[in-house]
Amino acid sequence: MTALLKKRALAEYSQVIQEDAKPLKRLRLVNKTVSPSIELNFQAATNSQESLQILLKLEESLPIDGEHVCAVLRELLDYFSCEKEAMVRCKIANIIRELARIPGFNHDLYANDVISLLKTEKSHRVISQLIEALIVIGQVEYNNSDMQERLISIAFKHLSDSGHLVRSSCLELLGKLGTADSQTGTSRLPLQKVMVDHMEDQDSRVRRSAFLAILNLHQRGIQIDLTMYDHCCRSLKDDYEGVRMSAVKLIWVLCNLYPESMVPVADTGEEIRLVDDGFVKICNTINDLAMKVRKEAASLLGSLHLVSPRFLEQTLDKKLMSNMRRKRTAHERARDNYMSGEWSTGQKFGDDAPNEAVSPENVSLMNSGACGAFIHGLEDEYLDVRNAALDSLCELSANSPSFARMAQDSLIDMFNDEIEMVRLNAINSMQKISAHVVLREDQLEVVLGVLQDFNFLVREALREMLGNMNLATSSCLNQCILQLLDNLKRYPQDRLSIWRCMKKLGHKVPNLTLSLIPDLLCIQPYFSTPEPDMDDPAYIGVLLLVFNASESSPTMLPMFHDYIWRHYSYLRSSIPDLVPVLPFHGGQSKALEVKSISETPIDMLAFFSETSARLENLNHLDADVAEQLLEMTVLDLQRVSELDTKFSATAEFMSIFLQAQLLLTKVVSKTCGFLADMSTSENVRTSLDKIGKLIEKLKHLFLGVGATELGLVHQTQLKAMAIKLRLILRKCNDMDGLQACQVFMQTMHNAQRFLKANELEPDRFVSELFASLANIEEPKPTVMCKLIQALMFRIHPLPLTVSNQVRKVQAIIHEPTGTSDTPIRFMAGLSASLFLDASLENVQDIFRLRIRVKYPDLHVQLIRPKLNDFRKLGPLRSHLLTEVILSHWLWSEPCPVEISLVLCTPSDTQLMPQIDEDANSIELCKPVLVLVATKPVKR
Repeated sequence: MTALLKKRALAEYSQVIQEDAKPLKRLRLVNKTVSPSIELNFQAATNSQESLQILLKLEESLPIDGEHVCAVLRELLDYFSCEKEAMVRCKIANIIRELARIPGFNHDLYANDVISLLKTEKSHRVISQLIEALIVIGQVEYNNSDMQERLISIAFKHLSDSGHLVRSSCLELLGKLGTADSQTGTSRLPLQKVMVDHMEDQDSRVRRSAFLAILNLHQRGIQIDLTMYDHCCRSLKDDYEGVRMSAVKLIWVLCNLYPESMVPVADTGEEIRLVDDGFVKICNTINDLAMKVRKEAASLLGSLHLVSPRFLEQTLDKKLMSNMRRKRTAHERARDNYMSGEWSTGQKFGDDAPNEAVSPENVSLMNSGACGAFIHGLEDEYLDVRNAALDSLCELSANSPSFARMAQDSLIDMFNDEIEMVRLNAINSMQKISAHVVLREDQLEVVLGVLQDFNFLVREALREMLGNMNLATSSCLNQCILQLLDNLKRYPQDRLSIWRCMKKLGHKVPNLTLSLIPDLLCIQPYFSTPEPDMDDPAYIGVLLLVFNASESSPTMLPMFHDYIWRHYSYLRSSIPDLVPVLPFHGGQSKALEVKSISETPIDMLAFFSETSARLENLNHLDADVAEQLLEMTVLDLQRVSELDTKFSATAEFMSIFLQAQLLLTKVVSKTCGFLADMSTSENVRTSLDKIGKLIEKLKHLFLGVGATELGLVHQTQLKAMAIKLRLILRKCNDMDGLQACQVFMQTMHNAQRFLKANELEPDRFVSELFASLANIEEPKPTVMCKLIQALMFRIHPLPLTVSNQVRKVQAIIHEPTGTSDTPIRFMAGLSASLFLDASLENVQDIFRLRIRVKYPDLHVQLIRPKLNDFRKLGPLRSHLLTEVILSHWLWSEPCPVEISLVLCTPSDTQLMPQIDEDANSIELCKPVLVLVATKPVKR
């Protein structure tokens, strides 16, 4: 019976059924009409409150589909005419304004409807909303000259309305739609004359709208008349802060448009440049009662670069002119005495002539307005005003070296501000003008006191500033060195920052360093001093100062002892970025000239061209010969990538790509057979995982890669996934196999789109794979397995030619260093913080950066740094300062914990789902080992 069943089963499975080819199914996509999400059923509303609720629901659903805008708008316009409540009509007008922004709105048609509603409307608020709707329509139809003229005439018509909202809306329309030729219909007044008249309006909101309308004209490129300057100056005393702020902005605009125009000064008969007078007016506004006006005035001062030096100097001196009047020359005083015509006792000509009454209101702003403006701004109670004053003071100082020297004391005084943000801004401002100033000893005491600040960013900024400053005397340099070494004891985690500051100081003031060499290196002319300890960070800092100073002052080299040259050799090998290359000195037989391999002249371009030439016929070679050539080339490229040259990233990119080709060649030789044993398949799968890791590095760790190189990377990834898919389909169930096939098809389509977009030709395996899977609607595991097996012999290694200079994404961990033998101790189950200081290069997306913590029990934790922990240093350069929280249970002895920075990559190319997030991460640096010891819990 068993034999019969077996024979019947074999007979059934041996039958071959041939089916006719089914035509491809064509899908027709039809856009279904979507009904509006809200039904405007105004007939069901019994009162105005219900109607208002319907309108509020409609406003929440905006924007709606463009096809339904006309129907909704028509229903709104019909209900507007029969609604008696002004509040509801105002909301309808507001919704019409928002609907006008949606594509599909017929502006020509509905502009007439809105204009007709204006003729019968009585409510000022509703008229204002309708005019704002016309503003939106006019901005959309900006090229329609007929509509523009009609809207402008409507605005001129309603400017005489008694409601301030209507007048403000009309001024806004004129500012956004008006032109220089626009005139009123009756008096034919120019547009700007009409706005000037409304600067004297009885309502402060209308006055503010007039100023904003003129500013809108300026932003649209329309020339503003100089006659507005007097109106702006008078408006600086307005009782409404919005008017004063707008007047200050308009004065600043006029100062930039007409800087050399002459304007008269009140009560003096003199004329000065408009930019000087406007500067004084804005300076006087720094004493305004409103904080917003003071901030705006302080921020505008910095951009007036054409101001005369005498007005700039007044801003840093609080003392006014004598007797609040301008000082006159002796000839002017004698002339006044002669012209007085009055006699007294005869002892002195005109001695009892009555003095004119002096009123502070009549004092010229030229004499008192600019006095102490920046001093008042820097002493303001609000940090926004102080920051704005610092920015303006820094900008003006950067353009005037003499003013920078005068502002130096004021900037240094801000180092003691109570707000960290202001202190940091003052330090950065001082650094920007460091080329114009020299630090004195009295100023250095205040500056060095900031080194004790608790905030690391403030300390770091101050050290960067010190490295760029010019010091007056050698005692200043000695004081800086002592304070930096004391700072090193107080904050040992700032070691690298202090060393970098020492390096910059050596480069900046080599002559001052030369006079301190005997004290710094403890050189005695008669006695031999003991050799210092190289483990002392303070001694290393002093050596960095001396070595960098001796680069530009060779007279220091004969003063070095033999052990200093040994220390130089050690530091040059350990921290080459901080130690310069010093030449041999005659007579120093034991002096060492340390040169890194990177400084050896190598023609890297010729090397890359020769390497590419060797790989041109790679796909035509036998498998064994190709493997040997790839192995030899990979070793050469790895050696070149270890050199500290600008081509190391390019060499590493080529090395990783050829490693992937080498592994792929070996995998193909093992899997060409129809069946493979278990051990071989496991080894092949491990190799394929390595290829996947290499491909992810090529795609995410290098910038500047050309489209041709990326096309080869996509094809290599597709080949590795095809082999891996074949191994997976042999062992998994139908559900997992179908999911893996779908992921593979998605990856294949992405690669096909990339090659087609960049007009790249795929190799033979990839092209036949595209052709075979082009007509398959739904991939089946059995079909995919047979297809890949049939195309396996088409896989050959690909040659690579890099045309661009490639940059690599990398990270450098400065702290912790991993050299400390003292473990971090904390209670088991609790946590301890670890300070992390790292530099990031060429990282485009910092949101994908993670801190990887690997414990001794192989437990891995990925920590996402906070956005505030990143400090941007430049394009694609960042500085990471954060705290890493460590926590674990009890260990028997101190164990190392690995700390590294990784980049998370998307997992959309994984054939099988990955649960572990760490599997989709790429290391950016070597892990740093930190000893950690957990203590038992005390009972």
